[in-house]
Amino acid sequence: MVRLAALLFALYCYFQSGPVFADDASKLLVGSWKLTSWTIQIVGGDASEPFGPNPKGRALITPDGYAAFIIVGANRKPATNNDESAALLKSLLLYTGKITIDGDKLTTKVDISGNELLTGQDQVRFFKLEGDRLSIRTAEQVSSVFVGKKVVGTLTWERER
Repeated sequence: MVRLAALLFALYCYFQSGPVFADDASKLLVGSWKLTSWTIQIVGGDASEPFGPNPKGRALITPDGYAAFIIVGANRKPATNNDESAALLKSLLLYTGKITIDGDKLTTKVDISGNELLTGQDQVRFFKLEGDRLSIRTAEQVSSVFVGKKVVGTLTWERER
């Protein structure tokens, strides 16, 4: 009996500091996150920063399981004509939706998006949480920017206090 109690205590201690389970992870992700970097790695090639070295962005994750992501290029200026307005839209990425977490997989069921091709779709990402730092990456996918290339995108966020 003593051995069983010791084993149960050891398992309890192990899992207390062990992996983050889905419910725990969703609670830990709740809050406001500031974007610190965004890179796109071409598989077998170079990395790029699609919105420059200092993109701006915020992710908001609510306790009831919704998220909003907005990312803009650095150094944006107000548009003075139609061409500049179009350029501003190309330096803007945003979507919202209900999120689900399964292990390290975060899926957003997009309900609103700046790109209507995403509305109604699932955005599947993989996350890693280390203290107040959140890394989110895409799976390997065909790029819409780098024609004919496969890419992996990585976004790094810091918790805002």
